[in-house]
Amino acid sequence: MNRLFLNKSIKLIVCDMAGTTVNEGGIVYKTLFNTIKGFDIYIEDDAIKKWYGANKTEVLQHYINSDVEYRHNETILPQMLDKFKTNLKKSYFEEDNIKLIDPQLPELFNTFRKNGVKIALNTGYSRDIQEGIIKKLEMESFIDGYISSEDVPNGRPQPYMIQTLMKQFNIDSPYEVIKIGDSMNDILEGKNAKCNMSIGVLSGAESKENLLKAGADLVIDSVMDLDSHVNVYFN
Repeated sequence: MNRLFLNKSIKLIVCDMAGTTVNEGGIVYKTLFNTIKGFDIYIEDDAIKKWYGANKTEVLQHYINSDVEYRHNETILPQMLDKFKTNLKKSYFEEDNIKLIDPQLPELFNTFRKNGVKIALNTGYSRDIQEGIIKKLEMESFIDGYISSEDVPNGRPQPYMIQTLMKQFNIDSPYEVIKIGDSMNDILEGKNAKCNMSIGVLSGAESKENLLKAGADLVIDSVMDLDSHVNVYFN
């Protein structure tokens, strides 16, 4: 088993949500695909894969721009966003389809926090959906902060969410940050932010091959495997 040894310089771990810390069965991408199709915009069956981890508004805008009928219609994006959010909220909150990636996640994260490492969540979700998930799963009891791609100029793979969290926690160097996620865009985000490590997990959207292709420094089955693959020296 490969083990990674990190020194006490690590101050922040930034984790993705869907597929990394939250198990939602890929509903977000199914809903995104069905929303695009529902407006009679052409999208290939497997095209949504390249948007794993991306800002969902940016994805919808991309497909609107690709459509001759809709590209100059400013009313379409708000309509599509409303449809997407309504259906996603129904699946997540009314039909109760979300849960933590593992029941022991709070214990794992709090172990890091007790030793001075901040835990933050970032996501391509809109902020209202992100906050709804955090509240439903009571995640505020074991994280230190969170950010949505809506809070920055551009979402993944741009580094702005990580950089904003660094400022929030007064962290000067990206060498003090680890990024963890299940998509190629997560890995690219960590690389673009120049994080100490970009770690891929196989609990969500992407294959090990693709995560390594994106530049992952390590690929593990789940965020829960941090304990068995990563030693962080706190003293």
